[in-house]
Amino acid sequence: MKKYWKIEDSKSNKLIVIKDQNLYKGNPKHDELQALNSEVSNLTFLKNLFCIPYAYIKKIENQKGKNQIKIYFGNDSEEELKVNNATLKTEIFEFLKQDNPNLKYSSELPSILKYAKGQFFALLFSTGIFSWTLYLAIQIQSGITYEIVGGQPGLTGIILGLANFGITKVVGGYLILLSIILFALFMRMKSRTETEFLKR
Repeated sequence: MKKYWKIEDSKSNKLIVIKDQNLYKGNPKHDELQALNSEVSNLTFLKNLFCIPYAYIKKIENQKGKNQIKIYFGNDSEEELKVNNATLKTEIFEFLKQDNPNLKYSSELPSILKYAKGQFFALLFSTGIFSWTLYLAIQIQSGITYEIVGGQPGLTGIILGLANFGITKVVGGYLILLSIILFALFMRMKSRTETEFLKR
């Protein structure tokens, strides 16, 4: 066995093992975990752990401030090594970096747009829906009548239904939604930290 780490406070990977160019993770039986040391030769329990061969790994991601190392492998598969201890997490990542010379190391602070694209998309989409709904609400209040033609009204029917609540409720609803999105965006940006990568 090349290297192992016992992480007894983890629920998903109490043991991480590097052996024969394979990364193993999982929760072995308590007695197996307690008996494990550098001199143990019976490692048959490893077959019950999740195994990722080094050859399958495409990318390893280690974001500072987060309690996991992400392993991307195979065809769009992903696994996480949960490690609450920051020093131990750094040690594991550094070992993987040294043990995988075929993976190129890089480090970057993700761009704001890239890191929070979900929240930005939600903001743009909700603003577009609001603008459309508000326009119809203003038209309805001025006396214009709209009628849905066809059996499948879809998004237009939903927008028209919202517009019938009136300008005040449409604006109020949007402000509530906007505050939720902005809060989510703030929390997301607060977690933006430097990320280390090992890429094939």
